[in-house]
Amino acid sequence: MIILSTAAIRRSEEKEMAGGVAQEELMERAGRGCAERILEAFPGKKRALVLVGRGNNGGDGLVIARRLAQAGWEITACLSCGRAELGALCAEKLAEWEQRGGGVAPADAPPWGAADLVIDALLGIGMRGELHGELAELVTALNGERNRRFFRTVAVDTPSGLWDGATAASTAVVADLTLTVGYGKDFLFREALSRFVGRIEVVPIFSGQEEPTGCEAIVPEELASLLPRRSAHSHKNQFGRVLLLGGSLGFSGAPAMAARGAHRIGAGLVTLGVREEIYPIVAARGPAETMVFPISDRSLLSSNLARATVVAIGPGLGLDRPAEELLAFIVEAGASPIVFDADALTLLARNPTLFERLRSPAILTPHPGEMGRLLGREIGVEEREAAARELTERFPVSLVLKGTRTLVARKGEPLWYNTTGNPGLAAGGSGDILLGLLAGLIAQGVPPWEAARLGVWLHGRAADLLLRTREVEEGILASEVADALPLALQSLRVAAARALREQ
Repeated sequence: MIILSTAAIRRSEEKEMAGGVAQEELMERAGRGCAERILEAFPGKKRALVLVGRGNNGGDGLVIARRLAQAGWEITACLSCGRAELGALCAEKLAEWEQRGGGVAPADAPPWGAADLVIDALLGIGMRGELHGELAELVTALNGERNRRFFRTVAVDTPSGLWDGATAASTAVVADLTLTVGYGKDFLFREALSRFVGRIEVVPIFSGQEEPTGCEAIVPEELASLLPRRSAHSHKNQFGRVLLLGGSLGFSGAPAMAARGAHRIGAGLVTLGVREEIYPIVAARGPAETMVFPISDRSLLSSNLARATVVAIGPGLGLDRPAEELLAFIVEAGASPIVFDADALTLLARNPTLFERLRSPAILTPHPGEMGRLLGREIGVEEREAAARELTERFPVSLVLKGTRTLVARKGEPLWYNTTGNPGLAAGGSGDILLGLLAGLIAQGVPPWEAARLGVWLHGRAADLLLRTREVEEGILASEVADALPLALQSLRVAAARALREQ
């Protein structure tokens, strides 16, 4: 789904109303869509505090309050200003809320203890400049209570305090989930602001479609068709052969976890080639479904390479001469798509002429440090987009630039921003699971460019589902993320079906 500037969003609203849709109807659409996603994202919650601003964002919040109350939640609305200061439409929604028996807390005493979810409906995209005065104090209090009481926070449209000119030092609501209305707003996807925004979901409300702008949000309704339902008449060879290459002394777990990711997303067959010194360990302790062989046996390597649908190389591979020779051999073989990760990326940075020898589609999956090595310089947090463009202009690859807001890029294509994931992924092995996941998707026939977008969404979604169940980010294991991938795929299809209902 396209990402727009604030000005372009305003034009979309004006266009919709010029077509006969009342502003109140847009508000109802926004509130209904946001409430549905809150109910889905927080099934264990039943008490919410809605912080209501004076404008239309506050009106959205009151519609959400009504919808959640109808679903059986205990809801309290808290006004951030006097009633006389409310905009006309917000005041109308407040009257509806109170007519239905909804409670309103005093503006100067939000009942933080009465909620396990706080909904930020204070300010929308109309704000300019840094917060100050009582509103800044309220936002600071909200963030402080969030840390003290451990409730979750949902921002409606944008975390209050964020705007086009905001920085990481701005005073703004820290949200676990931002429900951006209509389209994604460009400033929400900046890596430097990701600590405020959290996970992003786009809530469509417009009947038309704007022109592409060069930036897109990865959303489930645009992904589900990439991996269709399987026929009852199926066999393992239909779902591809993944050849994973990696592992060295002290790094036997990385390739085994990559294999787990490939299995869990549905690859038909997974073969794992590892260094001689760890072969007995991986063969004995790796996934039982995985075929393991020593890569020093070039006959076995060549045989497996000839049959592979996709090759994934790098996790724990090492940086010595044998690793360099193996990488060159795989690149020059060029029979299947290749996914490069971890040590393979460092070796590519050392030997950039290998890019000239690529004869098959390739995906690179660097974290910021590896990205810096590939480009030969350190990459700042505000340079991610420019760096992604530079690398894909220089080399014929698809790029997955990891981060809180993982970027997917290819020459001639928009920049795609992932919308899933949480801090639980900040743990060893997460990248290995993503590597196996990407390879498993390609093995099943998903083209590499599409597999990159689908894979990062599913990877983050699996972690989000674990967080939903546990309600803590700490202790999410990479292997558990792999095991949650089938549930992530199922939720992808549910979200796509919902989008069809909303059309």
